[in-house]
Amino acid sequence: MPRQFNARTVLIAGSLALFALPQAFAQTAAQKPAEDVVVARVEGTPIFRNEVLRAFSTLPKQMQQAGLATVYPNLLERMVQQRLLVIEGRKNNMAENAIVKQRLKHLEDAVIGEVYLNQLIEQNITPGSLEAQYKEFLAQNPPAEEVRARHILLKTEVDAKNVIGHLSAGKSFEDAAREFSTGPSASNGGDLGYFKRGDMVKPFADAAFALKAGDVTPLPVKTRFGWHVILVEDKRSNAPPSFEKMKPRLLRETGRNIAVGVMQQMTEGAKVDRFTLEGKPLPAAPTVK
Repeated sequence: MPRQFNARTVLIAGSLALFALPQAFAQTAAQKPAEDVVVARVEGTPIFRNEVLRAFSTLPKQMQQAGLATVYPNLLERMVQQRLLVIEGRKNNMAENAIVKQRLKHLEDAVIGEVYLNQLIEQNITPGSLEAQYKEFLAQNPPAEEVRARHILLKTEVDAKNVIGHLSAGKSFEDAAREFSTGPSASNGGDLGYFKRGDMVKPFADAAFALKAGDVTPLPVKTRFGWHVILVEDKRSNAPPSFEKMKPRLLRETGRNIAVGVMQQMTEGAKVDRFTLEGKPLPAAPTVK
């Protein structure tokens, strides 16, 4: 029998992970927005609703699926216990503990490196660099024509010609697709949605893109899947996203490129001695010619 979990069991099992939550969650009242709500006070120190929401977002997916309302009582209790550990630890002068100081130093080093790199990226990002990146994107992604089509897939050419006859006699394409098509889109009246030329096999794409909106193929179209009767319902040009819409992506990509260049330049200008896992000098990497 599969093992069943409830919110309390999982929370108790995950309590040690909660105690390890970063102290960034333990912000002071002065740092909190005015609309935040105090959900507990521990020895006079508040715990805010936003802290609970952030803690909830760090829980395993299985625990989050139970819902905030379900896990809230146990989650809040773990946060109260975490806050008590901090308060009692400070009372016992843990701020001067050698292990605490060492871990804080490592954390400080990580934050310094991250903030400094972000500053270098910001200094090197200009409106011109983003616009150049956008122009490059446009060059690589020109507007593409799309069609929206329906099709009826038949096993033989004779069957396909008979269907074209039914359509010429006034039968609706959707009804014909539901009645005669052997393809998976039959239940949707043969609807394939919008697609680009490269999305379909060549004979099908060539036939569909040669039609005008509202036209049906006068003759069946053969592909490796069978014989098709195609109706084109609409044609459009797929315009690229605007610069403003692309800006977040451009910032990420440009920032990544700048970071790579900055780190490479910094490494090349520094004296770095590299060693193997045994502490022996690491052979220099071969030069690429």
